[in-house]
Amino acid sequence: MNFKPIDEMSLRHLFSTEYAKEILGLTYIGPVLDQLGKVDPSPDALILDMRKSPYRVKRCEFKFSPRGKEDFAHNGRFDIAVVWSIQAPITKEKLRSDLYDQNGCEEIIILDENSKLHKLPEYDLKNVHRSYDVESVKHLILRAKNGLPPLIVIYIASKIFPYRFNSEKMIEMLMRKYSSVAAMQSKGRSNVVGTFIQTSPPLIKKMMWQVYQWNEDFDPVIGNAMIAELITVNFQGDLPTEDEVKGVIYTSG
Repeated sequence: MNFKPIDEMSLRHLFSTEYAKEILGLTYIGPVLDQLGKVDPSPDALILDMRKSPYRVKRCEFKFSPRGKEDFAHNGRFDIAVVWSIQAPITKEKLRSDLYDQNGCEEIIILDENSKLHKLPEYDLKNVHRSYDVESVKHLILRAKNGLPPLIVIYIASKIFPYRFNSEKMIEMLMRKYSSVAAMQSKGRSNVVGTFIQTSPPLIKKMMWQVYQWNEDFDPVIGNAMIAELITVNFQGDLPTEDEVKGVIYTSG
């Protein structure tokens, strides 16, 4: 389970996860080596930039929430700075310019600017303990049939909770999004929506005709973060858009 970082160590851990790797196209290699092959204590790491071919090894410095170039004054030469946020009043462009002059840094990556990382749950005692309950059903989700579409259903259900979703609108959205669902018979499409009603424990429950809701026995915020990770990393899929999410919400009358 991934959380928002609270310091530089947790920032580095988040960066090193498969979840962040898939989102950023960057991955940790190891400590920086000098010309003799010995570990250089600064900057922090060598990373592999996989955003375009050919891949490139770059020198990287991590800071949790820098205030300005002074926080990087003793870090030598590096190519990329990875931070969670930057403190006002300095801007990203001003800091990048300053770091280019001071450290040769060509790029600043602010993780909190990425919507998928910004939406991670806060790291606190309440969420840490809640995460155990949802983590216990992770393998249940991965064993489910019908691939990615049922995960989209529970992703939306957890995201909109306590609001409910309309199963007919959900099926229509899935048919537009996935040719595999469009090719199914009516019963098969219903089974996609009902996949996680039939599991033990169920992750969604039927409230009335064509109306379903996330099972509140599991925290929806933690559940949504975990399901998003499964969709993007394990299934290499895209999260539904805001319009797709809003379009399936149940409205009475």
